[in-house]
Amino acid sequence: MHNILSWVTRSSWRRGLTIAVVLVSFAIPEVNVLAVDAADEASGEEQIHREVERLIQELGDPSYAKRMRARGELQRMGLMAFDALHNAQLSDDSEIAMAARYLVESLHVSWSTPDDSTEVREILDEYGTLPEIERKSRMDRLAQLPNREGLTALCRLVRFETKLRLSRAAALLIMQQDPSSTVDARKRNGAVIIQALGTNSRVASKWLVDYANDLREDRYSADVWQAHIETERARVANQTTLATDDNAVLDLYRICAIRALQTGNPRESHDLAMESLELVESRRQPLRNATQWALDHQMWDVVLTLQDRDSGEFRTDAFLSYAVAEALTETGKPELGETWVSDALEIAPLEPLSEDGSSPMVPDAREQAAQHHAVVAKELVQRGRFDWAEREYQYLVDRSPIDSLSSAHARWQLAMLHNDLQRYQEAADTLRPAVERMMKDRDFRRVVDRDTFIAFDDFDAQMHYNDGLAHLEDKRMDKAADSLQAALRAAPLDGDILIAMYRFPGDEEWMNETRLAIRTALTEYERIIRDEQRQVGGINQLQQGRYISHFCNQYAWLVANTEGDFNRALAYSRRSLELTPKLASLTDTLAHCYYAVGDYDAAVRTQREAVALEPHSPPIRRQLEFFIEQQKEANKPQVEKASE
Repeated sequence: MHNILSWVTRSSWRRGLTIAVVLVSFAIPEVNVLAVDAADEASGEEQIHREVERLIQELGDPSYAKRMRARGELQRMGLMAFDALHNAQLSDDSEIAMAARYLVESLHVSWSTPDDSTEVREILDEYGTLPEIERKSRMDRLAQLPNREGLTALCRLVRFETKLRLSRAAALLIMQQDPSSTVDARKRNGAVIIQALGTNSRVASKWLVDYANDLREDRYSADVWQAHIETERARVANQTTLATDDNAVLDLYRICAIRALQTGNPRESHDLAMESLELVESRRQPLRNATQWALDHQMWDVVLTLQDRDSGEFRTDAFLSYAVAEALTETGKPELGETWVSDALEIAPLEPLSEDGSSPMVPDAREQAAQHHAVVAKELVQRGRFDWAEREYQYLVDRSPIDSLSSAHARWQLAMLHNDLQRYQEAADTLRPAVERMMKDRDFRRVVDRDTFIAFDDFDAQMHYNDGLAHLEDKRMDKAADSLQAALRAAPLDGDILIAMYRFPGDEEWMNETRLAIRTALTEYERIIRDEQRQVGGINQLQQGRYISHFCNQYAWLVANTEGDFNRALAYSRRSLELTPKLASLTDTLAHCYYAVGDYDAAVRTQREAVALEPHSPPIRRQLEFFIEQQKEANKPQVEKASE
């Protein structure tokens, strides 16, 4: 749901691959930089390889002059010697190993190329100077780019990252990405990976070569991957390397399990998933991570096996308890699942209110317990377990004083859930007691208005808005009109209210007033965007970017659902996603903009992306169904014409 509230903090409801040139230099004064084009060197590759190997052997020569000469030659060869130098770090000759390690660690790579997109170049900016944890963060950002835009760069990191642990992390990120829905796309991605890696012989590169071959052949090579897993487990068990650990092996297990499932090998997938549990520690966070992965892939047996193994942790953690309830429900045991739901509700209990509506609990303890239930309810919404989330929110409402922030937040979130489920009267009735209390209790109203999340006007507007939608459902048109007008008076810039008024079957006067209100809101959105853009660059740049993104999205959402400059709305929507990418609500807006300009194919494609980001959101899923139907209708004349 796309609501415009008083402040942005209250308002979120709603290439081809060729490493043509990679520059390499060493951190030594007056060293020439070589630009190497792998394609141009292909004919002399074997000769170069022999020369590199000769020079590496000379790094251990008894003659100091010979050793220094070999080091200088290898420096000048740059990337041509890169892979061999990495291997030489493990040489039995300590002199060679030390020299190779020095050369590799002093390497400076220009990690981006002119062929990279602007966003990829920005992510890789200064990559080589960053500490390990920040490098991993940059990798994560590359992996999150849409349409595998960061694939080329990640392959580059697999091949040339000086830290072998990070090289493997980049490979794992590549294999964790969606392999694409079409065979042709998977084959292209496989070819891209093979070309990018060249003859690199690192462990991570070997993984990716086998992964790429599987993509190109549309298969899962069970024996090959079992061998990789066993090798990594042996390395960890024998402590022969710092480049891997149990977590990396666990990721490899899970990648293989998913690939087996995707290629029609459910038995292999199940066996891998169950075998991987040996590596899951009996601690809360590892158990949560493993359980979330199992839920995401509907591996109910994995959840129940972990529960059987670590029942104590599952009984005392609400997330884990609800996971067991979900697994039992999905495997045909809803009665057993219900007992887990009831028990989960009483983790971090809130005592019932006294007769005067106050809580007998100490305020700090009550707020801590209330926060626990609010977090659990939000997690359940994200998992699509709306009935259980509703019970958590209602538990909070029933056991929190009406004049507390925890009660206000719970009522707000419960009302938003009701709205998403199109239960409009329940949404309005959930908000009404809080609105009535704030109208006569100024202290409570001030507490709410000082909050950064919601304010009295938000409650008032949403109560009337949902009243209006409920009246519309019941064909009580006069009451619907009154409620929508009251909502607009409380929140004149709320896009959802304006859209509802635009769609209301009013007379000419109604439409004229609505169009004026829409133009006023759009003018205000653009004024805020202009004012904020002039200020970008200060210490609050990230917050300002989100603020601008929000109002760009609001402009696009309102125009796409009413009237105005649809192309301008499309540009604003794209801008919002540039500033705050990977948000389902913003992606949903972009799909609406494509629909408004008549590009139904792009609307469906983009709405699918929104569903992928929030797979359980009822409004986003409903909109995808609508766009698909409209796409079919638009294509009907072409199909009929072709059949004639």
